[in-house]
Amino acid sequence: MPPFAPNPLLRLVKFLLSMSFWLLRSLVDGLTRVLGSRRPGHATGIYYHQVLPEQRDRFARQMDHLLRWAVPISADHRAPLPPGRRYAMVTADDGWTSFVENALPELKQRRIPVAIFVISDCMGEHLGGQRDRIVSETELRALQPDIAAGLVMIGSHTCSHRRLVATGRREALRELIDSRERLKQVLGQEVVLFCFPFGVHTPQTLALCRMAGYQRAFDGMPARALEDPCEFLIGRVRVDPDDWMIEFHLKLVGAYDWVPWAAELKRRIFLALRVRRAPQARATVTRAAPGSDARRQIGTSLKMARSSSR
Repeated sequence: MPPFAPNPLLRLVKFLLSMSFWLLRSLVDGLTRVLGSRRPGHATGIYYHQVLPEQRDRFARQMDHLLRWAVPISADHRAPLPPGRRYAMVTADDGWTSFVENALPELKQRRIPVAIFVISDCMGEHLGGQRDRIVSETELRALQPDIAAGLVMIGSHTCSHRRLVATGRREALRELIDSRERLKQVLGQEVVLFCFPFGVHTPQTLALCRMAGYQRAFDGMPARALEDPCEFLIGRVRVDPDDWMIEFHLKLVGAYDWVPWAAELKRRIFLALRVRRAPQARATVTRAAPGSDARRQIGTSLKMARSSSR
């Protein structure tokens, strides 16, 4: 699993667009409050992967910033959120030991709850890199005091980190059920949270999550979360310790919520282009057909001429 390396230009474009989006949303929210209307309370979901030793101080500063600007809540929070405050859910994907060793102590010190989504069949494996690996079963069990204290929740990230949308229904259901059962055996308690690998899902895979017994699922697209406290699918924005602090702030306050709209627009444009190309391809094939028929007719005429000459 290669390290995350964002495109610098794309990162800058997203940052500038998010700044504009945040200013516009702040203006709209301000006008809404002046008119006496208040939106329900909502949360922002953020997710990390690795936090290496040299990134620990930056992560700690991010968590200090989070406490200044938001109220941390757990990933299984189900009570209505009072309006007027920001709320944040901290999560971590894959179950890297670097996160447990470097990020978790900072979270515990600040009493910030976190949900860690573990790839159940990869526990103890390096996944291609020697500096880090997925937590082992023993290391996972060692988190039970923090789980009991409500500071850590363990969720499933499938058995093998496969894209469920690219597998058959039976295989996807196996990934969902088997990973949940293995984590349950290790921890001795139910596992009710699930995170989609690569953040990709469909209505069908969401239905399979419910069928497998999960109470909440998380993806990788930013969105306002928990406006409905019983929300099943929670959107999140990716955060890294090396994010600029202003970049982290914008992610924390929901300024990247425009990304799913842009992704949907991009999908529709590509779909329209494919549909537009399809008639052109069919027309090319149709135009080629008469020429082929003409060549066959000429060949038949030549054969008949040779036969008559004999």
